[in-house]
Amino acid sequence: MRTFSTTSTLLAAATLALAGCRTPAAPGVPSVSAKLTERFGQGVSDAKTPGQVCLPPGVTLDAPLTEDAAISVALYNNPAFQELLVDLGLARADLIQAGLLPNPEFVYYFGATDKPFKYLFDFPIESLWLRPIRVKAATRDADRASERLTQAGVDLIRDVRVAYADVVLARDRQRVATEALKLRGEIASFATKRLDAGDITAQEQATAKIDALIAQQETVRVGYDIPVAEERLRNVLGLGLLRGPLTLDPSPVPGRQTLDVDQLTLDALATRPDALAAASLVQAAQARVRFNEIAWVRLLGLGDATSGRVLGREFSPAFRVTLPLFNVGQGGVARAEAELQRAQRNQQTVGNQIILDVQRANLLYQQAAAEHDFVLNKVRPEVETAIRLAQAAYREGGVTYLIVLEVSRQLLDNYLREATLQADLRRTWAELERSVGRKLPPAPVPSPSPPPAVPPPKPSPK
Repeated sequence: MRTFSTTSTLLAAATLALAGCRTPAAPGVPSVSAKLTERFGQGVSDAKTPGQVCLPPGVTLDAPLTEDAAISVALYNNPAFQELLVDLGLARADLIQAGLLPNPEFVYYFGATDKPFKYLFDFPIESLWLRPIRVKAATRDADRASERLTQAGVDLIRDVRVAYADVVLARDRQRVATEALKLRGEIASFATKRLDAGDITAQEQATAKIDALIAQQETVRVGYDIPVAEERLRNVLGLGLLRGPLTLDPSPVPGRQTLDVDQLTLDALATRPDALAAASLVQAAQARVRFNEIAWVRLLGLGDATSGRVLGREFSPAFRVTLPLFNVGQGGVARAEAELQRAQRNQQTVGNQIILDVQRANLLYQQAAAEHDFVLNKVRPEVETAIRLAQAAYREGGVTYLIVLEVSRQLLDNYLREATLQADLRRTWAELERSVGRKLPPAPVPSPSPPPAVPPPKPSPK
């Protein structure tokens, strides 16, 4: 009967030990990918060799790169984001470690004359009830790591869209600057002819010439803005080693729409990844408080055997327990409670930052949209009307060609302002979606029409 009872005890201990060695589930890259796909329709892959470019399915650099394709490329290749993905492996390792039970220990005393042999097994029984608490804390830490990486992906999507908008703006500015240089050159040439005819003073001609030189300098500066913006976009995409030309296919800018910003704020507070990460941190801290309240307990289960009458040995169980006379984990509990308080305050800080992010992003978006609508619907019609009237008057001989050029210059300045505001709309909309933590349905804005043609000049009077 003693042998059967001893065997059952050993089997039960072995079963518990095997159960403690099971690897708990932990979120990985597929989990982050699924979360980003749910929020923005973009996934993540870690199946790449560091230093090599891995293009998402269906994306090729030979075709014009859309904004969505650029986001996919960045999520697959951005080195900083790929580095952060390693945190998932670290969190999984911590979770595995938290789920492991300590190995039992064995002590053997060799027999000698007038001294029986002895061997001893011991196992920390308290680990059996401490393990679930450790696993709970580690699970919450793993969830926090997953949500932090999801937030990093959301931030990366915003960064790609802003860099993409900067490249589009730089190219639009170059196009407008080239047209402006051409017009200002014509104005300077026309002013020189009028000076030769005695119609204007030398000071007026010098003003037109200086204006043309300033336009030339602006064209040179804008020409360098394009490679700078493209280099930043390459860096965000993780394509720094690929030096081929970047062909972009920008989508329409988002239009102005009225948003329920208070509801968006509540949604962000409940669902934004960094808010969920802060909540997981609080839950992990709570679990650690509970762990430290009982972690001081030490209960060792012992089984020893000495030489005896039955089978040459006598096996008997025993235990050793900690007496709570001096130390009941006061320091560990105090530290865990302080960490819990810090986690709770961090959750409030994150919540306040989310409120600021959503409200500020919405105001900036509404400002850019309102200004863009005003320029598009108020200023541009007036300038286009003025240039039509100037062209009609010029054809009838009522005004000089200089007036037509001046009005055309105002139209190009208006187009430059529109391009800047369109870039502002792209940036602020990207920031708004980042602040909410998910994709919002945009309203498209009609694309601006090209500048009207400027009629050729009449021969200047001799």
